[in-house]
Amino acid sequence: MKDYEIRRFQPGDEDRINGFFDALSFEARMFFNRLDGNRQGALSYPQDDPEKCVRWMACDREKMVGYVFLWDLDTTVPWFGIAVADEAKGIGLGRKLAEMAIQYAREKGKGGVLLTTHIANFRAQALYEKCGFRQFGTAPSGELLYLLRF
Repeated sequence: MKDYEIRRFQPGDEDRINGFFDALSFEARMFFNRLDGNRQGALSYPQDDPEKCVRWMACDREKMVGYVFLWDLDTTVPWFGIAVADEAKGIGLGRKLAEMAIQYAREKGKGGVLLTTHIANFRAQALYEKCGFRQFGTAPSGELLYLLRF
C-alpha cells in the first residue's frame, strides 16, 4: 500500500473535499453520499465541536482519497462513517482508516462505535466485519445497523 498521509481536516481543505466527492462513482454516491449529505457534513468541519465530531482524510499528495469520521463523540457509542475513492479501493486503505478511528474512540473511553450501511453495500459490509463490527438489526431508514463493542 502507498504511504498515504492521514490527517485531520484543516482550514483550506474545501477543494480537496469537493474533489473527493465529485470523483465518487455513481455507486459510491448512492451508498455514501445520497442527496449530498455527507459532502455537506464534511464541508461543515470548520464549525465542528472537536468534543462531538472528528474527521480525517487520507491524501495522495494533494488529492483526498479517503475519509473517515466519528460524530456524537459526546455519547457512549459514537457514529462512524467511512469512504474511499474508487482508485484507492482494495489496497487496505479503508481498513487502515477504520482502525485508526476505532482506536481513537477506544482511547476516548467509548463503549464502541455504530454505523449504518446500505443493504447492497457488500464491500463495506465485508470491511466492517473484518474490523469486528457485527450486524444487529435494520435502521428505520432500511439500512443495516452495525455495532462494534469495546
